[in-house]
Amino acid sequence: MWSAPSFFSGYASAGPKNKQKAVASIEEFHKDLMKNLNQVTETLAALNHIAKTGEGDLYKPYKNFVKQLNRTADNSQSLRKHAKDMAVKGRQYFDTWEKELSNVINSDLRSKGEERRGELSKTFNRIANLAEEFQTAYQPFIIDLTDIKTAIGNDLTTTGVVSLNPYITKANNHAKIITKSLQELADEIDRLTNALSSRIGP
Repeated sequence: MWSAPSFFSGYASAGPKNKQKAVASIEEFHKDLMKNLNQVTETLAALNHIAKTGEGDLYKPYKNFVKQLNRTADNSQSLRKHAKDMAVKGRQYFDTWEKELSNVINSDLRSKGEERRGELSKTFNRIANLAEEFQTAYQPFIIDLTDIKTAIGNDLTTTGVVSLNPYITKANNHAKIITKSLQELADEIDRLTNALSSRIGP
């Protein structure tokens, strides 16, 4: 008597579940990117306020700078964590997709699936690599701000702040590069999440 092959076992694809996990991790990383983008802006504004303070006590603006910098440092750690989670969930999704494609009997469907997987996997890998490169540039930026915080804190005077103006200018220039990278990475993720979206219609 004819018996159905094992691939008619009623097995459900793990793809949708893994895709949702991957998309959720990508979206969480995107939220962290925007949070870091805003926080870098706040931190530099606080630092520049110290440099531009013409009168009054320098302690209050300095205290705000310390608070904003601490938030930046905390946010950067959260960003690092979610970048790792995104990389893991993304690999799981694309590995599962590749594995399940090998079970597709129809060669045309398998070929189209492989092509689509290749396109999205390439985009995802580019984002993962950009995220890693960004972390490499982000930490030295935070270290420089931390050094400025320490230097100002130990000489919280007009003369002390003026002496650090070149370093504050450098921090502002570095911040422009950081925020540009954050925005570009966020834009890349927007494109990927749109491509992975299960939503149909407006």
